[in-house]
Amino acid sequence: MSWKSALLTLICFCLPALAAGQSSETIVRGDAGARLDAWFSRITPYGFSGAVLVARDGEVILNRGYGLADRARALPNAAETIFCIGSITKQFTAAALLKLEMQGKLHTDDPLSRHLEGVPEDKAGLTLHHLLTHSSGLVQDMGPDYAPVERDSSVRRILSQYLEFAPGARFEYSNVGYTLLAAVVEKVSGRPYEQFLREELFLPAGMEHTGYRLPDWNACVVARNFTGDDDNGTSLERPFPYWNLVGNGGILSTTMDMYRWHEALLGETILSAAAKRKIFTPYLNDYGYGWDVLQTPRGTLIQHNGGGRLGNNSEMRRYVDAGVVTILLCNQTYGGRPLVDAVRDQLEALAFGEAVPLPPEAAAVGGDSLGAFAGYYGLPDGGEFQAEVRGGLLWIIPHGQAAVNRLAFPGGEAPPGLDSLNALAARVVTEAFNGNFEPLGATLKDRERRFERVRGLIENIKRVAEEVGGGITHVRTLGTTPSPGPGTLMTVVELNAKGLPNAYLRLFWKDGKNVGIASSPEAGLYALSCLPLPQQSVSGQIAFAGYHLARPQTVNLAFKLTPKGNRASALILLARSGEVIAGRLE
Repeated sequence: MSWKSALLTLICFCLPALAAGQSSETIVRGDAGARLDAWFSRITPYGFSGAVLVARDGEVILNRGYGLADRARALPNAAETIFCIGSITKQFTAAALLKLEMQGKLHTDDPLSRHLEGVPEDKAGLTLHHLLTHSSGLVQDMGPDYAPVERDSSVRRILSQYLEFAPGARFEYSNVGYTLLAAVVEKVSGRPYEQFLREELFLPAGMEHTGYRLPDWNACVVARNFTGDDDNGTSLERPFPYWNLVGNGGILSTTMDMYRWHEALLGETILSAAAKRKIFTPYLNDYGYGWDVLQTPRGTLIQHNGGGRLGNNSEMRRYVDAGVVTILLCNQTYGGRPLVDAVRDQLEALAFGEAVPLPPEAAAVGGDSLGAFAGYYGLPDGGEFQAEVRGGLLWIIPHGQAAVNRLAFPGGEAPPGLDSLNALAARVVTEAFNGNFEPLGATLKDRERRFERVRGLIENIKRVAEEVGGGITHVRTLGTTPSPGPGTLMTVVELNAKGLPNAYLRLFWKDGKNVGIASSPEAGLYALSCLPLPQQSVSGQIAFAGYHLARPQTVNLAFKLTPKGNRASALILLARSGEVIAGRLE
């Protein structure tokens, strides 16, 4: 049977209908809720999976699950599905500290040594406030989240590390600072961290499905986490929770429980007005206690996100002046990056009543059927596309700037200077790995605050590469693409190391200056998720629609089939400027 016949046979097979994920807490209310639901329903086949809650003026207008909580069992996400919320956990740790202050058991200006034993002399000036505001000078992490590390040994290891700067001098995000705060909660309260949160915060707020292990998860669906085709399971399947994670991440919850937390923070059932003033005061880098507190064109925004390398990623945004709340809990990545990064701007626009273009309706088919299109396709003007099946989708991955431009700027509107930016990125990163950080430092916006952190990132990658393999042997730029955020570009640099898998650096630019650098095990270079449009197929071709969630935009393309119809011979991009044909490379 030809691929075309197989596709027509499979066209009835889609991701489980959203109706199958209906639940008692599912809400789609009014025109605004319907517009939100329509967009999330339409983008789900293109790679969205999670649960979304949106409220306006105290009324929930959307609370619904999309995609799959468990691919193997075809179990859909629902409004009640349990997700790992990652670093959003930090706001609960902060609230626990303020609760203890309300009870007269500590003060946020207390030195850490007042509550924990063995604090070394170089950390004598370290206060709870420094830990709460990420201004402690402590390192960011001390090891994998699920490593079996107990509390007291974790505290000793953290306190034995050098300080990167004097406490209070600047902002540097630190997970281990919140680990120490969780230890303080246990020492001062005399209760385990999770028990204190459940008794003092969660249950009084009506949050029965939030915690690590104390809720009864047996009656719940806990979302499995995915990166591409990899099923990374759930937190409950791992040693959990140990002290690389306690206090700084890993709490499980639902969209509605997180909304109940928002409602509790509006009143004084959990925290007093004075305690909330402390939590929501922006200190260094606009960070409060466990929250970002930002001034935006839409008014004050109080937010935090979270996630991990296993595929869980989340975000909670409270537009307190506008009365809008968005809660986004996801259980897979998108193009090698957190899914929340790709959809947050569109979610915000829809929540405020703005229009966001819908992708074309497309059939989700089995990955085996899409395999006929997998392969490499070369452009006549240089560059190539890789078509790869991952997570039940066909992904088109560009190689080379010419190919990137065809996908990211299908109308031919690529900004000038991308090739120069690629060359600059390769040069400054190569120099940095050779020990000369000045060229890279010269590109940094806010150099004074960021330089040491950037140098530490590069030196750590170099050290690991030298210890495990033969060091970094080659650096090359893969290309520059648009990045979420107006006017922001992202350059991906590949790092080759002898005996190790390739690693990647992502350099973010705005107005010609570097505004961020991050390491990643995946390139994530503007890969496009694509699905077939068989009703538009013509003899010898299958029409597809590619949709990028982050921009968002649709790229129309087609595959030309071999005479037998069982294999693609060319990839055709249907751009406004005309067709571009990339022939299959054997």
